[in-house]
Amino acid sequence: MNSIYTKKRIVTRKQREARRAYAIIIPIFTYIAIWSLIPLLIGLFLGFTSFDVINGFPKWVGLDNFKTFFGTKDYPTLLFRQLWMGGLCLVANTILSFILALGLNVKHPFRGFFRTAVYVPTIAAASVTSAVFLALLNPFNGGLNKFLMTIGHEPIIWSYSQFWMVFWVIIFYVWRSIGPSAIIWLGGLQSIDTTLYEAAKVDGANKLQQIKYITIPGLRFIAIYIVLTGLIGAMQMYDVIMLLTHGNPYGKTDVLMYRIYRDGVISFNMGMAGAASTILGFVTIFFAFISYKSIMRGEDK
Repeated sequence: MNSIYTKKRIVTRKQREARRAYAIIIPIFTYIAIWSLIPLLIGLFLGFTSFDVINGFPKWVGLDNFKTFFGTKDYPTLLFRQLWMGGLCLVANTILSFILALGLNVKHPFRGFFRTAVYVPTIAAASVTSAVFLALLNPFNGGLNKFLMTIGHEPIIWSYSQFWMVFWVIIFYVWRSIGPSAIIWLGGLQSIDTTLYEAAKVDGANKLQQIKYITIPGLRFIAIYIVLTGLIGAMQMYDVIMLLTHGNPYGKTDVLMYRIYRDGVISFNMGMAGAASTILGFVTIFFAFISYKSIMRGEDK
């Protein structure tokens, strides 16, 4: 009897724990379904239609929008530019945030201040911070050109150079996104057993060797999260382009996500916006899978 009663208590406890788990998980999945999955399916559906919002309901056109996407030079060029500009932003953010996290992990009296300060650009309004950047890049009275003239250099019209505008896009993107990445790296660094470093010191390992053989392997799963979320963010990058360059000079910094925004919000061409979004989504998933397999390759051996 006691064993039966004990089993019933165990089953009852497991049922209560399962209910609590469902109570936590269901709202999360509901939120994801409402704000991510359903819009994704709607975008996929709109990609097969002709729909301009104003003139009635969506009209089924099959693969016409996808043929338009690949049948013109414009959209593939924008996709390619989204990939390489987003890739540069991703690489720069991943590496610099890791280096910054190493610095924030050092014990010193002001580390709390620096850990807080590094997150400030993320919560600052993009419209305000972009206005500061544009003021600095002003070709006539901007702070950067004034500095160049004080050292005897000719002022630069930044907006006429693809190289410089891509450079400032990357700087602005990394400046805004480096904080969360650095904090996540920092959490991973603090989870590594310190006795491993002490043993490595005894064996004569220097700082670089400790980072290579202890820190980086210990942060493998953190790296997966940083890279995957950074990749998704880079593939969704359009606000930086909209606020800083508007695609200039001469469309050389225009990217596919900014074109999707213009198609859907400005031109009301929801069909092309849906088709381009679907293609960009599949491309993002492909590169996310490649990135995941690359990072986990050493774990499988």
